[in-house]
Amino acid sequence: MKLIVDNGGTSSDWAIVSEKKIISFDGINMFDSEEKLFLKFKNIFSHLHLQGQNVSLDLYTSGATSEVSLKVQNVFNTHFPTMDLSVFSDMLGASRALFINKKGISCILGTGSNCAYFDGHQNHNITPSLGYLLSDEGSAYDLGRRLLINYFNNALFNEINQAIYDITKMNKDDLISFIYSYQNPKRYIASFSILIKQFEHHKHIKNIINESVVSFLHTHPFKHPNYSGLRFGFVGSVAFSFKDYISSILEQQNIDCFFLKKPIENLLQFYNK
Repeated sequence: MKLIVDNGGTSSDWAIVSEKKIISFDGINMFDSEEKLFLKFKNIFSHLHLQGQNVSLDLYTSGATSEVSLKVQNVFNTHFPTMDLSVFSDMLGASRALFINKKGISCILGTGSNCAYFDGHQNHNITPSLGYLLSDEGSAYDLGRRLLINYFNNALFNEINQAIYDITKMNKDDLISFIYSYQNPKRYIASFSILIKQFEHHKHIKNIINESVVSFLHTHPFKHPNYSGLRFGFVGSVAFSFKDYISSILEQQNIDCFFLKKPIENLLQFYNK
């Protein structure tokens, strides 16, 4: 049985290639301990009735460093020896879903962000992927971060100030302390991007969205020497939610772009081509 998985910061989509069946679960943090990873995979395999079966699994995931790949492979070798595992980056998954075997620039705008030039077979980095502490422009984290900076600097309007308080139930001093002590600050800060979507009709919020998108484009894909002659493809919840902003900015440069809501659906096409 062939399985493909698209694992992101928030959710993971699992597809049985022969059945073209897709099931979604919470995202798996690949930086967790081997024990935690084992328990998460075990729970999913139990739900899919896969334990003990001969399975070939292609895992496309964020955080697919060589260290992470070795750790996940060790989990499978130890606990799921009948399963054949291959680990790929979520960026390669996005490129295969977006372009199948054609050239283009692939962009991920979700909880985090990333991009690459795809030559029809493999990805080529345009800029290094530095994670949320040093990068992640255009992501849900970046939008949430920009919103909170405005909030703490008293630069927002009453309606959204109240919405932030209603969500957090904390004053500003307590909120900043909570953020810095939270176990997963990236995901928590990214969660505030929901308010960006809710209040996007306000001019101030529109500016935040445009600044975040422009920052991503100029910092990453526009660094490719031939970016203006390539088609851009986008995946991820933020890209899909704010596709009108992205399209408008790229249209000004005469760049064609398109969006996928769920890469896993097109990944199935790649495997069935």
